[in-house]
Amino acid sequence: MIGGKRVVALVPARGGSKGIPGKNLYRIGEKSLVERAVDLARASGFVDQVYVSSDDAAVHALAQKLDAAPPEPRPAHLASDGARTIELVHYMVETGQLDRDNLLLLLQPTTPLRNVQHAKELAERFAEAGEAPDGIISVVTAGGNHPLKAQIINNGYLAPLNAQDSSVPRQSLRPAFFPNGAFYLARVDVLLDQDTFVPRRTLAYEMDELSSVNLDGKLDLLLLETILSKGLVQMEDGSNDLRPPAVTGKGETA
Repeated sequence: MIGGKRVVALVPARGGSKGIPGKNLYRIGEKSLVERAVDLARASGFVDQVYVSSDDAAVHALAQKLDAAPPEPRPAHLASDGARTIELVHYMVETGQLDRDNLLLLLQPTTPLRNVQHAKELAERFAEAGEAPDGIISVVTAGGNHPLKAQIINNGYLAPLNAQDSSVPRQSLRPAFFPNGAFYLARVDVLLDQDTFVPRRTLAYEMDELSSVNLDGKLDLLLLETILSKGLVQMEDGSNDLRPPAVTGKGETA
């Protein structure tokens, strides 16, 4: 619990990823990314319930094994490419898995280099802020990819995306941040009312670039593999090798 409110952790792990097929079941050492997200939630010390939501039979079976499965797999209409995770929150409230008075911690499996200390610091900062904030999310600095230097192509020619002159030195610009996907913690009633995981009064919890690696495409896999093999980030269980999903005799991921 945080501030007397029950905390439910949601691990969204739908099937059908096109960028990295089976990415939620990739393993670091012997544990899949889904398992690591569940373990982190339980080790945090403030999560009361964990749900792994998936339309994928193998992931749902794993969730059952971990005692983290909702009553039913995720409905197909909430697992399409166009479905938004916030729609899943509405569904969980409608089906009694969440209450409006709860706090929701979203733990996407694809940011596996976060750790329990990150989770505790994020929760402590939110708790210390009292009733003022609606949520807190983890972010990483934009670094050299500052959004004020972005360009678009207009009538075949480059043009600044923003009014800001893109030739201004990056060091003179106000620091910018991107959500890194590791943690989203927010009040459920606010999520329902504002229909976003970044409500108007959201705090930022800054994480370093290495811990912020998020698996979206094959280049991210290579980056994660390199970080692990070179020991640039230490996993809490000492694992340092990235492995593809296990395969059963029927050729299905397990």
